Amino acid sequence: MKNSVERRRKAERGMQVKLSDVAKKVGVSPITISRALRNPEIVSEDLREEILRTVEEMGYIPNLAARALAGRHNGIVGVITPALHQYGFAALMIGIEDCFRGTEFTVQYSSTLHHSEGEAGLLKSILTQKPAGVVIAGAESYGDLLPLMASAACPIAHVTDLSQEPQSLVVGLDHYSAGAEPTRFLLSRGYSRIAFIGRGGDVRSRRRIAGYEAVMREAGLFQEALIIGGDAPSRVALGRELFSRLLERVPDVDAVFAQSDELAFGVLIECKARGIRVPEEVGICGFNDLEFSPFIEPSLTTVHLPRQDIGRRVADMLLRAIHDEPLEEDRVDCGFSIVPRGSTR
Repeated sequence: MKNSVERRRKAERGMQVKLSDVAKKVGVSPITISRALRNPEIVSEDLREEILRTVEEMGYIPNLAARALAGRHNGIVGVITPALHQYGFAALMIGIEDCFRGTEFTVQYSSTLHHSEGEAGLLKSILTQKPAGVVIAGAESYGDLLPLMASAACPIAHVTDLSQEPQSLVVGLDHYSAGAEPTRFLLSRGYSRIAFIGRGGDVRSRRRIAGYEAVMREAGLFQEALIIGGDAPSRVALGRELFSRLLERVPDVDAVFAQSDELAFGVLIECKARGIRVPEEVGICGFNDLEFSPFIEPSLTTVHLPRQDIGRRVADMLLRAIHDEPLEEDRVDCGFSIVPRGSTR
């Protein structure tokens, strides 16, 4: 009880203490304190120890900042993703959390919300906090990231399409193949007017579209009208809307390869609303193998990505790099698999 009261009083003091108060007690200018907190290496070891001792006594600096002052990192692992709210990335996060649970590190997430121009700004912001390491999951472009990575004082690991620039601390898959192979699968089941629905808003989606198009051209079946997308992120309602628009353009479409299981579910709902039999008249293949996909009727054929395993592997790779431990592999292809279910012949 006594300890908890002391901690509360210290926290209350910290809310009242100003940077100038710390500077006055140490005997330096506020700007020196501010700079030392951001870049401890610019001050002498004696001054750094005095600042650390003072801020701890006065309760001015949060624990993580104090830790950064005392050592080479603040104990945080930063994770940058395009979207935290989507099912696919949630599974990735679970894998990352599984690896770091029980370690000395805390995971901190940042999302670009699919705005690729914000990637470099987020990375720069995280690096100024002296993290122990960073995971960049699903970056759109590395053009602005590479200079920051080159000067970073911590290891940075990546979840990428394997065509992208990072050559080490990488876990990912070839999304071109992840677009081509499901298309071949649908052809092998007797479908020929195969559409691709979903936006090509990121490099992974565009690579899958390229794989789909290559296989359809090879079969002599490609039509621009069979590719249809939307500006909104993948949602069930968008799947219904896109399939309705597709039927207006290509009434005799007989299969759909969707960018996500949510879109595929929307296609299935629209088929039922129109009395279109699945899989006899239209086959449907999704992407991601989400939790609901085996349980809808008919169950959804889809592309399974080992997202939790990808999260665990990239986190383990980063953890080893932080501790300067040797890596068996520093570039891993986790692959994918097609899961045939009731929505295809």
